[in-house]
Amino acid sequence: MPITTKLKAVSLGVSLALTGILAGCTTNPHITQVKDDAYYRGQAEAMVARLTLSEKLDLLSGPNESRPINIKQDVAGVAGYINGVSRSADGIDIPALKLADGPAGLRINANRDNDKATYYATAWPIGSLLASSWDTQLVNAVGQAMGDEVKQYGVDILLAPGMNIQRNPLNGRNFEYYSEDPLLTGKMGAAMVSGVESNGVGTTIKHFFGNNSESNREQINDIGEPRTFREIYLRGFQIAVDEAQPRAIMTSYNKVNGTYVNEREDAVTKVLRDEWDFKGLVMSDWFAGDVTNSAYKQVLAGQDLIEPGNVKDQLLQAVNQGKLSEAKITEAATHILTQVMKSPSYSQHPITNNPDLKAHAQLARQAGAESMVLLRNEASALPIAASSNVASFGINQINTYKGGTGSGDVNAAKTTNIAQGLAARFPVNEALQSYYRDFYETNKVYHEGQFGAKGHYTCDEANVTPELTTLIANAAKEQDVAVITIGRQAGEGADRTNSKGDYLLSDNEMALINAVSNAFHQQNKKVTVVLNVNGVIDTAQWSNKVDAILLAYMAGQETGHAVADILAGAVNPSGKLTQSFPQSYHKVPSSGSFPGIDTNGDGKPDTINYNEGIYVGYRYYNTFNQAVSYPFGFGLSYTSFRYTNPTIVENTLANGATGSLKLTATVTNTGAVSGKEAAQVYISAPEVKLKKPAIELKAFAKTQKLAPGSSEQLSFTIPAHILASFDQTSNQWIVEPGSYRAYISPSSDVSASTPVSFTVSKEIVVSNTTPGALALPAGVDPATVTTIAR
Repeated sequence: MPITTKLKAVSLGVSLALTGILAGCTTNPHITQVKDDAYYRGQAEAMVARLTLSEKLDLLSGPNESRPINIKQDVAGVAGYINGVSRSADGIDIPALKLADGPAGLRINANRDNDKATYYATAWPIGSLLASSWDTQLVNAVGQAMGDEVKQYGVDILLAPGMNIQRNPLNGRNFEYYSEDPLLTGKMGAAMVSGVESNGVGTTIKHFFGNNSESNREQINDIGEPRTFREIYLRGFQIAVDEAQPRAIMTSYNKVNGTYVNEREDAVTKVLRDEWDFKGLVMSDWFAGDVTNSAYKQVLAGQDLIEPGNVKDQLLQAVNQGKLSEAKITEAATHILTQVMKSPSYSQHPITNNPDLKAHAQLARQAGAESMVLLRNEASALPIAASSNVASFGINQINTYKGGTGSGDVNAAKTTNIAQGLAARFPVNEALQSYYRDFYETNKVYHEGQFGAKGHYTCDEANVTPELTTLIANAAKEQDVAVITIGRQAGEGADRTNSKGDYLLSDNEMALINAVSNAFHQQNKKVTVVLNVNGVIDTAQWSNKVDAILLAYMAGQETGHAVADILAGAVNPSGKLTQSFPQSYHKVPSSGSFPGIDTNGDGKPDTINYNEGIYVGYRYYNTFNQAVSYPFGFGLSYTSFRYTNPTIVENTLANGATGSLKLTATVTNTGAVSGKEAAQVYISAPEVKLKKPAIELKAFAKTQKLAPGSSEQLSFTIPAHILASFDQTSNQWIVEPGSYRAYISPSSDVSASTPVSFTVSKEIVVSNTTPGALALPAGVDPATVTTIAR
């Protein structure tokens, strides 16, 4: 049964300025008229019936180094293509489609041969930051603007968003992904897909599924139980499919329980199409799976498009040998053509190359600021008074990271670094900024770009030399406040490490925090740390040394302005964590199995055992009473909020699978500053046949901007299938009978929240699933896989 959640959030507020920006983005007279899938499917079937086997195979095999078949107007820097078909004698003219990265904005070449014009795109906040807004309307707005650039620059399908679960904080691509939680991931993914595709272009949710590490990602084998995969790693994809029906899904590199995902019929056809009713096309990641020897197995499994291709002859041979039927080829070609017929290229939409980049920059700045998370603010160290003179430390105020590397990179016209953002808001210590600029130019290290992205620079933090010590001492006497920027870069193809300079602060960074904090605190002045990072880093060793911590992540091209907007109080922080910050890496439940074990003796991890099962992130910490530095869902504000009157207003769960639970709560601004609040609903469920986490997120909503003293009633709807757990013994999604508690809370720390209770009188079977799908390899005992159990 497909998920059909309709989570109602009263007034998910976005400013009037945002509304104006969007009006300029979406009133495009060339947007393709939307028809239903049945219409496009019928047109595709009629066209496929006219094609030869060779032409159908061209559709299934994306071009590699060869020119795409029937490309009309190419776009420099796209990631790949879907071949077209041209047979003018018979009136067949199917254009090739252009596919481009990526998750933080359209990635195409900014410059083109023999062309003086520039083709910059907007670098948006990374996925982890956007999700931290807990505001699906804001994410949808970013999607609309992003989709506008995709269409105006002549691209047909965006290879985004990334929707893998942040199982472990050291995954090198976590910055592309939304959360450790599948519900939040699904909701944010659906909002982004709907926004982008409102322009008549396509999206590609990826990487389906289990691509939760980058080390040896082409060979890694995820070993886990079906319940683990369904409840944690597939559910976000399922929500996005149900709520947004993206035009494409990209399968992942990895294996699951011994078989490449793109060769698993139970995943690609049974789960994705039969259970979820996915209508779009399924493509491979680039060169994924055993494409050299057995590409036909991917088509047999139900994958439609193999990228970047050169497998036509191999597929034809498989047909001739009886390994692959022409009927499977025809079905795949039909899936592809159904989406081709929705595309701008097929409708001959003109390439205008004129998106409103200025308006999009304003939206990027707003989205970045409204998503940043204030982790610490002792004695109201923030906001900084407008008249304050700021001393800014740290090399990453100069070398500010707008986003990650690899397919998540964007060729933006410019990036405002944090030093520039602060200088635009406050008087700053010019001697310090000059010191760091000179240090950066002398010590920066260039890294060649990978996966089609341009290269980038990094620079280690400066040592606290006598010269810098003098600058710190003088600044503590002359400036009013200190701001220290700590940066981390990461990207596709490599994981992070639990080491100094990565998950842990480097010796130079610790020395800087100690020196600046000591000097400024002796003068009774405040110190703020800004984290311009790709993901979770350790804070436990140093957080009590500083007065405030702002988690800025990577906010795109407007990072510097967005940070300054928060520090100055022009924007009241309302972001909340979408992942947990552990007290130490070794307390992460997957730390012992990440990035995998080497069973082949070649020095590369090849197997990951999902020992923690469903206990990922806060599901583990809350269930096993493990303290964290900052809990999932946590974030401070410059004001305060009170939650009152949590109420169950309707309970129709007696209706079975179609039933739902409706709740309300009132949120009141009890402080002195206007602000927004993201409220979260956690459910504690009974354990009858199945063990469960102590709590699970089941709904959320964000208030509009509340003035001091004002209130808003938020409404939440939780359908039965969102309450359900997966019973792998019966292959069913079920809601177990018994007493439940619902907490409407500001974070996953529900200890101060008053629960409301409800009862389910008898077991609800929400849906039946494919027997044996995603099963463990023969002979593997589940008890040896899921070793963390309640």
